[in-house]
Amino acid sequence: MTVHENLIVQHHQQDTDYYCGAACAQMVLETIGAGLLDQDPLYADNHGHSTAEAGWASGPDGLAWTMNDRRPASFSNSFVLFALANEDNTSRKIVWTIHHYQVAPIALVFGWAHWIVVRGYEASAAPSGSGDTGYTISSFDVNNPWPPCPSFYDPPGPPPPPAPPPHGGGDGCGSGGDRGIVNEHISYATWQSTYMTGVPSGHWNGLFLAVCDPEPPADRVGEQRKPERRRESDRLASPGEAAEFALRGLDEYGLRKREDWAKALDGTEPGEPLLVQRLDLPDTYYYIVPMQTNRQDASAAVSVDARYGLYNQAAALADRRRALFPRLEAEGALKLVVGRKFDLEDRKGMLLVRPESICMFPTLVWRPCRESLSPFWPFYLITAGGHRLYIRVDGRVFTRLHIEPGI
Repeated sequence: MTVHENLIVQHHQQDTDYYCGAACAQMVLETIGAGLLDQDPLYADNHGHSTAEAGWASGPDGLAWTMNDRRPASFSNSFVLFALANEDNTSRKIVWTIHHYQVAPIALVFGWAHWIVVRGYEASAAPSGSGDTGYTISSFDVNNPWPPCPSFYDPPGPPPPPAPPPHGGGDGCGSGGDRGIVNEHISYATWQSTYMTGVPSGHWNGLFLAVCDPEPPADRVGEQRKPERRRESDRLASPGEAAEFALRGLDEYGLRKREDWAKALDGTEPGEPLLVQRLDLPDTYYYIVPMQTNRQDASAAVSVDARYGLYNQAAALADRRRALFPRLEAEGALKLVVGRKFDLEDRKGMLLVRPESICMFPTLVWRPCRESLSPFWPFYLITAGGHRLYIRVDGRVFTRLHIEPGI
């Protein structure tokens, strides 16, 4: 008998591409009675108190300071930054904070690149204490504040940019109008391999970070269940196999039976899967399987490992009338760049994309970067001579992917 706990935390998107820490603080502080605070002053607090190491936008120490400074007087608990030597202990701190304190922790993921809110978990049993290691974790439910609000990409001017900001109870974050994802479910194996991977260098080198309740963590590593591979083959899974694995994953984790997921999944069938290659991990591929009805745009999607058939994660919008991600085909991606000029940055000049000199990579690609902090937002990759262009599935074009610490 498994235990599933999922707190109600309203989803809000980050207002800029580096405001993830501010957006997470906004979401969690709202749930503990602080009201819906603006992200600009929250970011100023985060950034201004990130003193342990230079270069962070919202440093771990700065985010913890903001959470304690902004918590309302009625909230008797406090927030502590845990920087632990292994992922297991940090993940169990997250579970205990949700279970015992009924507060959503904030976790540092993709190395040191991004902050997300963890609002739910599924495990073999509820923890009996902060140091309990006798249960196994199956999955997490998260609020990922990425992508930024559309007003970040479309500056004010006629016609008026879409909202938010400012944020409000009915601001539409995650409804699909601005493509923020409300529900995101991550298998524990994917959490370990892709999300909570540890800080790669610097002050917190080799540590796994989360802002949680103040109780001490476990002093030993707990039990873990290794998922069974669904296939062993030298070739990647076919699109048809990927669709089958996606359905099996939804059933295995019971997402179709959850009320919040049923709104996006009822009556859907797998659409055409999209194959994506990880740029940062060798020989790593996954499929994005859209879940849709009558050839309509997908309001949910499932990610499965293309080598082993494992369920990775799923995402869904609250509004079935919206699309989870745009339907940008390869031909459409080419039309966005051929014959156009692009600034190569760093005073390297302009690149004219000539149709005779380009080559499109055979799959979509992704890695955690400032331009995409969700595996559901991959890129088409086009080479033009010695240069690369990355065309995100929403049609935005980038000449490089920024891999930076301390978002």
